[in-house]
Amino acid sequence: MPKSIIRPPATIAVSSSLRDARERRGIGLRRLADKIGVYPATLSAWELGIKVLPETTVAWILGFLQVERAEYDRVMALAPHAGDANLVDQSDPQLGHLLWTYEQLSSRVVEWAPSCIPELLQTRAYAERVLDKALVRDDRTDMELLNRRVRQQAFNDADRRYVFLIGDQALRGMNDLHNSQTEHLRAAAQFKHVSIRIVPSTDAALRSVGAFTLFEDRSDAIAVVLRHHHCNTYLTDRKLLSRYHGTARTLLRRAFDESATTDALSANALIRGSR
Repeated sequence: MPKSIIRPPATIAVSSSLRDARERRGIGLRRLADKIGVYPATLSAWELGIKVLPETTVAWILGFLQVERAEYDRVMALAPHAGDANLVDQSDPQLGHLLWTYEQLSSRVVEWAPSCIPELLQTRAYAERVLDKALVRDDRTDMELLNRRVRQQAFNDADRRYVFLIGDQALRGMNDLHNSQTEHLRAAAQFKHVSIRIVPSTDAALRSVGAFTLFEDRSDAIAVVLRHHHCNTYLTDRKLLSRYHGTARTLLRRAFDESATTDALSANALIRGSR
């Protein structure tokens, strides 16, 4: 079986920006291809992020589409890095779609959450509390909640499998929200496309592994995202992908099996409810 196509993050950001700009202007792909003198298949490969666009072509397309100056500058700042395997997104709301795009390219998403309930499994009240506690600027909060809703819709569509590896310490804290959040986890675990596994934090080595989201296509890793307060880091370097793929497998081996996870969630809810 051929290896899955790995699309570098800046390539996706540039290509999707060009596609969005073209669609906003109501210009068909064939017409634009004719105007800039390329085959429609070539332009399609650029817009899908399968091929890297030359910087001069990016500038020409943006100029033809008459995008606003701020959008032009943003896309042109990314264009020189379109072939780079890795990208640090410095919390630009315009790049928030990258996480969602990698999700759409995946057949399976594996998320390791050592100390916090994964975003896609959070109740709204829990999500708002997380944002309140985090060092997030007020002007980013609404965008963060919007991105969560978009990803939640894709999650509910069940087009791919999700494996959530949750550190047992993530089940602690936020006492006033805990019962509803635990019930929400138990309900999500019933979906056929969702697997939730609890990972005990007794092993010091596991406590040292930071949170990450691994995107896979046909069992091949295609991207890893590390999410922080002030930036997201997207990795598509093959050596790094291999390492994170191995880490995910190790976490899965050390996690409780699904029946033990269900028992742990049930016991946790009972303990909380009795207090």
